[in-house]
Amino acid sequence: MQIDWSKLFSYINGCADRKTIEEVESWREKDSRNEEFYRRTRDYYANSPTRNESFSKGQLDILYKKMLKSKRGRKRRALWQRTTVAASVILLLSAGVWWYYTGNMHDESEAHVSVHATEVIIITEGGDKFTAKQLDSGIARQVADNKLEYSARENTSEEDATRVEKQVPRHTIIVPRGKTFELVLADGTFVLLGPSSELTYPVQFDSCSTREVTLRGEAYFEVTKSSNRFAVNTERMKLQVYGTTFNIFAREKMPVEAVLVEGRVGITPGNGTGETILHPGDMYSIDEAGDIKVMQVDLAEYKAKRNGYVLFNGKTIEQIVRSLELYYDVDFVHEGAVPDTREYVFSVKRTSSLREVLDVIESVADVKFVIDGKEVEITRK
Repeated sequence: MQIDWSKLFSYINGCADRKTIEEVESWREKDSRNEEFYRRTRDYYANSPTRNESFSKGQLDILYKKMLKSKRGRKRRALWQRTTVAASVILLLSAGVWWYYTGNMHDESEAHVSVHATEVIIITEGGDKFTAKQLDSGIARQVADNKLEYSARENTSEEDATRVEKQVPRHTIIVPRGKTFELVLADGTFVLLGPSSELTYPVQFDSCSTREVTLRGEAYFEVTKSSNRFAVNTERMKLQVYGTTFNIFAREKMPVEAVLVEGRVGITPGNGTGETILHPGDMYSIDEAGDIKVMQVDLAEYKAKRNGYVLFNGKTIEQIVRSLELYYDVDFVHEGAVPDTREYVFSVKRTSSLREVLDVIESVADVKFVIDGKEVEITRK
């Protein structure tokens, strides 16, 4: 039995009608995990009575420490069977991540991102390959091990005209499995690239044309406001904004998805027929057949990613391990279907080890994991 989050919220805050009260109390009695979920949520709102779907890094760190407070010897962990329909279920119990359900971005014969690569590399138009440390410091500087920042520069019309005539150089950054990478473009736009992803972009932007990049894989964008539009091209759609925050999922053989977190964007499918305007909370999806869907989604999970968490909300073990393959550069193997088909809600820091993540899953799920090099075997307990 699932429970609608709005009903649980009204029950906790003492504003539910009798029918809702009876439904929530029946749900609490049905499963001890439901009761534990309720108590943690109630305790959270005792200290924070206002519904809040936007969490700071500090808050997330506190919640994460609470989740992992239980040691391996204790049966209960911060991995919960899904109990909500509306997943605005506070990050206390973790909202879930959208991230990855497939392994490689392309077929191996045409792959841009090698599944065996271990370093983030940048490729110039001439085909030269560099690590972030090796790039010309006049173009970009490495801010941290996983962050590269391109140099911003004031442009005059004369400079712009010269650069348009010569064509602005473009770089392609390639992030392999097991890595994520932060990139600050020359206009100040922040990009968080997911595992097995690549982004092609100009090293500088001119003041008289659209700021345009091309994405394969997945990325979270915080676009710097400008009089010029910012466009993201994928295989099946083009997204245009002036300044906003959004996430794009564009993997091979999967629907291409764009989720708007803040601002306003327009999306045009690859065939160029008609623009769809998104508002915060909208998710635009287009599949291989060109079918388009627009629906409302919970934004808490997308905001949390910006704070360094991998989050899962209502995901099966099968879906979870497909994402973990990308984040930890491993392959999960099992005979037949994964034995546990229930849906779970949990979060981990991107810096958590694979063993730590698997221990959390094992503590409540009906599966166990054996790590053997780059392979992880899944078996029933």
